[in-house]
Amino acid sequence: MRTALISALLLSACSGVAIQDYASNKVPQDRQYASYQKFFTGANVTVRRDPVKSEIGIGCEVELYIDNIRSYTILPGEYATFFLTDGKHVLKVDTGRGSCQGRPGSEEINVSNGVSQEYKIFSPPSEPLRLFRTM
Repeated sequence: MRTALISALLLSACSGVAIQDYASNKVPQDRQYASYQKFFTGANVTVRRDPVKSEIGIGCEVELYIDNIRSYTILPGEYATFFLTDGKHVLKVDTGRGSCQGRPGSEEINVSNGVSQEYKIFSPPSEPLRLFRTM
């Protein structure tokens, strides 16, 4: 009985904690600079940015470039979803206007027909912005 309890505790510890779901908003039209039409092959890609507590007051804008084309300005608590054709693409994130300039990062992704992907913008202290795949 004791061994079964210990095994159950170990397995539950390895399962991890569910990511908290939060309400996020789509990037408004006035900060969408490019359009990505659906094609015969490809998939949706979503890039999401976590919200920040209002008392922190982080005013950084993150610019999202898709294949070197400025496509979206994403603020905290927002996301952008777009369609990309099959093959390799480069997603680049860079700080735009605001107090956090000069920390770009990029990720080469491979899009497969019908396989949607989701990325989260991650900003480690004193390091470049990163895209972390969540789905």
